[in-house]
Amino acid sequence: MNNQSVSRRGFLQTSAGFLAGSAAMIEAYKSWAAEAAPAAAGAPDDRPFKVGLIGCGSQARLNLMPAALRVPGWKFTAVCDVLPARAQEANKIAGGQAKIYDDWRVLLKEADMDAVMIVTPLKFHKEMVEEAFKCGRHVFCEKTMAYDIPSCKAMLKAQMAAGKILQIGHHLRYHPLYHFAKGHYIDKGLLGKINNITCQWNRNGTWRKPAEPMQGVDFKKWGYETEDEVLNWRLYRKYSGGLMTELASHQLDIMNWFMEDKMPEAIVGVGKIDNDDSKMGANLPKRDIFDNVHLIYEYPDGIQLTYQSITTNSFSPFGEAFEIIQGEKGTLIMAHLSKLCGLFFLEPGVQEQLWMPAAHREPLNSPNVIHKEHKAGIVLNGTPSPGTRLEKVAGMDIVDLVDTATASLKKATYEIELTGFKQSVLDKLNPFCDGMVGLKSAVPALLGLEAMEKKIRLEVPKDILSLA
Repeated sequence: MNNQSVSRRGFLQTSAGFLAGSAAMIEAYKSWAAEAAPAAAGAPDDRPFKVGLIGCGSQARLNLMPAALRVPGWKFTAVCDVLPARAQEANKIAGGQAKIYDDWRVLLKEADMDAVMIVTPLKFHKEMVEEAFKCGRHVFCEKTMAYDIPSCKAMLKAQMAAGKILQIGHHLRYHPLYHFAKGHYIDKGLLGKINNITCQWNRNGTWRKPAEPMQGVDFKKWGYETEDEVLNWRLYRKYSGGLMTELASHQLDIMNWFMEDKMPEAIVGVGKIDNDDSKMGANLPKRDIFDNVHLIYEYPDGIQLTYQSITTNSFSPFGEAFEIIQGEKGTLIMAHLSKLCGLFFLEPGVQEQLWMPAAHREPLNSPNVIHKEHKAGIVLNGTPSPGTRLEKVAGMDIVDLVDTATASLKKATYEIELTGFKQSVLDKLNPFCDGMVGLKSAVPALLGLEAMEKKIRLEVPKDILSLA
């Protein structure tokens, strides 16, 4: 269950299934990976780790940098952004120890670092990641992996040819309670045959960013055409996949993982634009990416996944974002932004496991609930199986990452995933969320967008993961 559970041998065996014609790259990766020996088990990992950062927007400054600096030994030595003010603020967060670059290519060539984090608009991922590998750098790339599927595959090929680490920033893959849910509920069959999954991420807001200083900024050098595109790139199709790549990709990634990374067989969906940008300011450009999406994914074994994300109404019974997995024996509700991340409900008539009567339950407190079995859910709190502490995430015991009394996390998922990234780079271990996982997670998000844009029922090619 930890981020090293995909062994180097396992990675190569899995990759070989997809890499027809890529034997040379596999051999190069074998040679590189065989050189490393992991740090001693149980030893505090305070080894120095120097990292450069390309892209100093809100995701980097508010989430990733604070989390990274809680990882022992982590130091930002270089930062770069199209907006100098952002780079300067990032340097302040780094303790004033980072060198500020105005050209990301120069940073990749010259910076004193063990690895680089790429936290830029989706459109730029492929070019920056490929250049990073040419410069011999290990890479953490924010999700979604790339703008389109061919770009994802190009990044994966470049990583294998370079023999370097590529980790994709799907931080929910490192959530201890999602690991616990998969291991103790999904994999143990407590839900029975799964037929339906419902995912939702609703917000009420324009998704527009406030103005930032632009005077003297050469944004065209970075590939932008207008100032608004710099600030609000998520609203423009040329840079972004919108809700599908910014929000849906998180949940689709987790559901893929829960289904053993099976690919959907077909997708149908509808999208539209609800927000009227003309009412938000004079001469404000109009967005051209959907801000209201509804999709149905057909997965193997008769599983249907329904996805919804909207931006003009935030009503939700389980917090801003949730996933409901319904089986013939029970229902699992996961909601990573809520006070209680996981709840489990048995179906009427299904016999309880021996441990269930003693489990902590949370009442739903709704008169609309019909069955008594659904009036209170078992709280997922990370309580280990009797006599075991074998479940790990990024090398850390789940029971050390979760407060079992409150079912809350002791460490943020960003900190856990970046701990895993450091371990992967320094010990040459394949990340739990590597480039192949990134590709598999990008497929449903990107093809879902394509299905909506083309207004078709899109059948997913069986060789969609092939790198040949």
